[in-house]
Amino acid sequence: MVQAGDLPMKSCFSKIALAATLFLPFAAPLLCAAQRAEAAPLAEAFTASSDVAYTQGAIGALKADVYIPLGDGPFPGVVFIHGGGWKNGDRNQMIKLIKAVAEDGYVCMTIEYDVDPVHFPASFHESLDAVRFFRAHAVEYRLDPHHVAVAGSSAGGELAALVALNPSAAPLGKAAAKNTPAPEPVQAALIFNGALDLTAQDESRSTSVEDYLGGKCSVLTEVCRDASPLFHVHAGAPPFYVGHGTTDQAVPFAEAVAFTGALQKAGVPVQFFQAEGGKHTYWADPRFYATNLANIKAFLSANLKGGKH
Repeated sequence: MVQAGDLPMKSCFSKIALAATLFLPFAAPLLCAAQRAEAAPLAEAFTASSDVAYTQGAIGALKADVYIPLGDGPFPGVVFIHGGGWKNGDRNQMIKLIKAVAEDGYVCMTIEYDVDPVHFPASFHESLDAVRFFRAHAVEYRLDPHHVAVAGSSAGGELAALVALNPSAAPLGKAAAKNTPAPEPVQAALIFNGALDLTAQDESRSTSVEDYLGGKCSVLTEVCRDASPLFHVHAGAPPFYVGHGTTDQAVPFAEAVAFTGALQKAGVPVQFFQAEGGKHTYWADPRFYATNLANIKAFLSANLKGGKH
C-alpha cells in the first residue's frame, strides 16, 4: 500500500537520476581530468646536471650528478659520497635523501670514486677534488662556495669524515706539504653509519679494509690509523651530524660512540642520532627515514643557512 509522502519522494529521486544522466557526459571528462591532475607527480623543485666529469680517476674520468634548486641562489651545497665497502656502490645510492635535501634549497653533488683494486688514499684525494670542483663551479651551479657540507654513508662516511677533518690531506702526524695553499675546509659534515675507526674492524669477518688499504690493518698500522677519521679529530673541526644504527652488523655502533665522544672531548659540535634497533644503512629504513631527514634538514639549516629556512 502506498503511503502518503512516497510519491513526492520517488519523484525527487527520479529528478535527481534524470539530472545525473543528463550531466554525466559533461562530468566524465572533468572527472578524468581531475584524476589525471591528482595522479600527476609534482614538479621537482630542482634541475639536474648528469655525468659531470669532476676529476681524473685511475682508469678514466670520474663522474658526478648535480641537483640545483630552482631560483636565483646562491644556495648552500652538500657533496654526497656513497658507500659500498670501498668495493662497489654508485652515486644514486642515497638518491631519495639527496633529492629531499635539494628540494630544501641545497645544491647537491653526488659522486663516484675509485674502488678496489685502487687503494687508500686515492678515493680520499678524489673526494677532496670533488669539493674543489664544486666550489670552482659555484657560478654555474648557483652555489655559495663558503657554505658547503660533505655527507657520506659507510665507506663514504669514512671519506666524508676525512674530508672534513683533514682538508689538506696531510698524513697523520705530519704537516701539510710546503708551498701548498691551505684549502678552505667544509662548513659541516654528515656521517651515516660511517667506518670511523678501521683499527676496530674485525679482519676475520671481512677483507674490505685489507683490500682498501692494500694489506692487513694489523700490518699497515700507520696507514690504517691515517685512514681512520677517529685519529684525525681535532679542536676547530666543523660541526658533525653522526647517525648510526645500534645493531649495525657491518660497522659496530661502538665506532660511532667513540667518534662522537672524541668530537665532544675536542669541543667540536656534534649531533648524534642513535637509530635504536637500526642496522647498516639505517637511513633507508622507513622506521627512521623521516626523523633522520628532519634532523638532517635542521642540522644543515643551522650550520649552512644560519638557522634560516
